[in-house]
Parts: sequence; structure tokens; C-alpha cells
Amino acid sequence: MPAIRWLPSEETWIQGISERVLDGEVVLVRSLPRWGLTSVCSAVSGHLGPSAVTVDGRLEGERGQEQLRDRIDTDVSTAIEEERCAQVVFDNYGHAIRRSQGGKLHSMLYRLLVDSLPARDTGALLVARFSDTLDPGFSGSPLLSRAHVETLPALTEEDAQELQPGTDLTELKELVGESTWLARRFLGADARQGRLRAIEHLNNDSRRIAATLPSSAAEVLLGTRRLADCDPNSLEALRCLGTLGHDGEFKLSRLVEDSQLLSKVRSESPGWPSTRESSIRRFAELLSDSDRAMWVDRYLFANADEVGSFLKDLRQVSKTALRLLVSDDPCREGFAQEISDAVQGLPDVEVRFMSRSDRRRLHDRHLVFPTTKSGVVIPTAGVILGIDDPGSAVSVPMPSLAVNYTEFWARGDRVFPNDL
Repeated sequence: MPAIRWLPSEETWIQGISERVLDGEVVLVRSLPRWGLTSVCSAVSGHLGPSAVTVDGRLEGERGQEQLRDRIDTDVSTAIEEERCAQVVFDNYGHAIRRSQGGKLHSMLYRLLVDSLPARDTGALLVARFSDTLDPGFSGSPLLSRAHVETLPALTEEDAQELQPGTDLTELKELVGESTWLARRFLGADARQGRLRAIEHLNNDSRRIAATLPSSAAEVLLGTRRLADCDPNSLEALRCLGTLGHDGEFKLSRLVEDSQLLSKVRSESPGWPSTRESSIRRFAELLSDSDRAMWVDRYLFANADEVGSFLKDLRQVSKTALRLLVSDDPCREGFAQEISDAVQGLPDVEVRFMSRSDRRRLHDRHLVFPTTKSGVVIPTAGVILGIDDPGSAVSVPMPSLAVNYTEFWARGDRVFPNDL
């Protein structure tokens, strides 16, 4: 892989990460595919020298997980013995941690970086994609709670002048977004060549970018979510694709507008159909590859009879076992019995009231597939049941899950069946 030529702000950023890791900090950086973080890992390792232990989470498959842990453990011990310190530079960390033994890898890294005598002299750079879940298979993530999340470098005046003297920074951001990611394509090129490079890059990687966007970021691109409702991870992804206005609006960069990326995002997140029959078919399609799923919607049973009717018709085209996690309603006397009556006789359907302490975290509507640790952001129950006009409602893939829904389910109060 040819070496990347960095912008001035990127060189300063890489140097800063190297110093933090050398001081024993755990630093986490997330990005879109092919942002250049593999090259960042190489550059950081070069700054650190022989005390750096470089790891690529994609190189070892399922069968090599134990060997990978043993190698990291041995190399860190050797570096501390010979250099008095060590730094784990872990490329594709998100890929490695979601394997079947991700919990063991996490425990080992926690011991090396936090819970051991040499931990104060052992730093780490962990690299992942925006969509990666970094704590699969275990509760919480104490390692990441100790990590400093480093934002990607933003364009500066110095970068603009490096690209072309006299370049206006505001205009540059409107063209390429706030991140240095697309602007870097203009290094050593005139305006036309740089534009072609950036658009070609976006077009070639549009499928991978769309597939790894956080769901909230995709919803902003589709106009179905406000910027103010986004988590920091989604905001960081959006900075690569446009500008975040002080007025709370997101503006897509001109290069992204001219590329195929937005069309790809739309095709991956189609609008919801307007008829009940089509809605049933769409819901069944979402379930088609899963033997079990969880439908999370606080207000799903606002009209219990409509839900029961929808599920009865859905059962004609889908046999996927469904767990429905909903909110109780203290103002509706006999609500649990009303729900039970509505779903009575339906096979492989369970209903629970989410714990009152979990309601705030479960404010979005999700269809969750526990086996693949993925899901879909879905419209309101009224739209899915065919009661409300779908308008601009879409279904947006979640390549990974930010929380463990199985834990939410386990804390819930059983509603149906009540004889389990």
C-alpha cells in the first residue's frame, strides 16, 4: 500500500495520538471504511519505535484467536522488559472483538492496559469503524470506559493553504465536508483532478460506506432524523460527509451530493410501503433471514387489537419467533390482559414490559436480530400496522447493536405468555 501524504492537521493529529499512547493512555479512533486508519497505525508505530506492538484484527481468523492473544501478551511483556514500556497499536479492533472469543480478548487487554503493575506504562491505540459494536458478548465495557475517544482531524486554514494558496476554508468545507478525509484527495492535484479522485473514491466505496454508517447518521442523510437527536459517533461520521451547522442543520458536501453515495444509502433504507398488505410483506422480508427477532417499540400496543390482527396475518408469511418489548401504561387499567387477549393463540410470540429504568434508553423503534447482533430502525407502529400515512418513513439497517437488548429483555416484566 502506497504511503499516504497527510495534510498538516493530520500530521499534528498523528503526533498527538503517538504521544498520548506513549504516555500510557488508551485511545480509540473510529472512521468510515478506507479513511486511512491502517496507515495511521503504521505512522503511529513508526513514531513509537520498538516499544510498539502492532496488531491487525483481520489477519487471524476464528481458529487463530488464542494464538493472537498469546502473541499480544508475549510481545507486550517483551517490550516492557526491553524498552521499559509498551504500546498496543490495534488496527481493525472492532473486527477482532466481535469474534466468538471477543470477551477473552477484551479481558486480556483490560489486564494488560488497566489491571496490572505495568499497565501505567502500557498504552494502546484501538481502531474501529463507526458501526462496530465494541462490547459484544459481555456486559459493559470497562476497557472502553478507560479509553479516550479521539475525534478525526478537522480541516484547518493551514490545510487549505497546503492544498492551494488562497483557498477559502469555508468554501473548502462546503465542497468536501469538515473532515480531512475527502480534502486529502486534492493533495498534489488541481481542482478538477482532486474532484474526480474524491468522487471516484466515494463511488467505488459507496456500498461499504453505506453499510457501515451508524443508523442515526443514515437517517439524517435521508431527512428522517434531526441532527440534535444524534449520538457523538453519528455526528463524527456526518462530519466526513458534510458540515454541521450552528443552527442544528446538516449540509451535505457538494462532492458527496455529486457522488452515488446518497443513492446507495436510499437503496439500503427504502421508504415504508403505504398499504397494510405491502407493510406485512416488507416486515416479513426483514425477518426472512432470522429464526428469532425482537420488536422494540414503547407504544406498539397503543391499539392492541390492530397489533394482534397484524401478527396473525404476518404469521401466514413468516415463522420467525418474535419477542415484543413494549412499555406499560399505568393509565390503562387491565392493559396486560388486553395485550394477552390480542395475541392469544399466536405461536412463538412473547411480550414483556420494559423495565421503567430502561425506558429512556429504548426510545427508538428497533427490530433486533440477536443471532447476528444486527437490526433495523423501523417506523412507528401506526405506520407498520397500516393505520398512519408512512410519509417519509424508512427502515434503516443497523450493522451492529449499540446495546445488549437481551439484557433489556431479561429485566422486563412478563406479559404474555404468563404461564412460562
